[in-house]
Amino acid sequence: MTEQHRHGLRVVDDFYRALRAKDIDAFAELWTADAVYRVPTTPDGVPGEFAGRDVIVAGLGGFFALFGEVRLTWDAEPMADPQKVLATWTMEVDLLAGGTYRNRGASLFRLEQGRIAEFSEHVDTAAFLTVFSARAGAVHRFFELLQERDFQAWGELWHEHGTLTMPYAPQGLASLIEGRSEIAAAYRRLFAVYEKAETELTGVHPAVGSDTVCVQYKIRATLRGGSAYAGEHIALFRFRDGLISACHDYFDPRRFQDVVDALPGPHPR
Repeated sequence: MTEQHRHGLRVVDDFYRALRAKDIDAFAELWTADAVYRVPTTPDGVPGEFAGRDVIVAGLGGFFALFGEVRLTWDAEPMADPQKVLATWTMEVDLLAGGTYRNRGASLFRLEQGRIAEFSEHVDTAAFLTVFSARAGAVHRFFELLQERDFQAWGELWHEHGTLTMPYAPQGLASLIEGRSEIAAAYRRLFAVYEKAETELTGVHPAVGSDTVCVQYKIRATLRGGSAYAGEHIALFRFRDGLISACHDYFDPRRFQDVVDALPGPHPR
């Protein structure tokens, strides 16, 4: 075995030790800035690819917030290509909300300059979905349809009696909108102000023991007339009969005021 092979094994050992210790800083140090994390066998609601060290680390941090003690064992072996290492593992996690998450899988690492550049992981998706809500899939669809401005399909994600709450609503914007049709109409009106808008999900965190999904996201938009809006939001989604029954959206009202001021006609209260 060459020194390069041995170094690859050390990186993989450090990877699983950081997971076991929930050491997010040590975990972050192991990745290249443009690393890619792939999940070829995808649980419902989980993207098949995470691109960039910051996105990968943020995603893991969301799971660490749910975890108590982590019991993890692994077996790593080098490949003929010294930049690649294969690992098989088993995991058992005590969840802070109660219960235990168990899974096992196989992972393939590809290294560049001593750090993880590419990581592919196969897991038991049935075990994953038993614990982590598949409603995260509806949340991803929620933002995809907004990006496409398909408000008809987007409205179908909502329960007929759904509610949208904005606790920090800026002046001129209603803090509570009730009913699927009213919510869809409000978003049509809002997006008409955007010349261009991009939404980036930075964290999707299903709760354990309830139907709540917490979402962190960023919006970058150019308003008609040329001004811009950039904001970081956090939203809580709740469900009834598989549909969104409530959404609480938290954001900086001072920044969002420019968007509200650009709305045509009288502003709802």
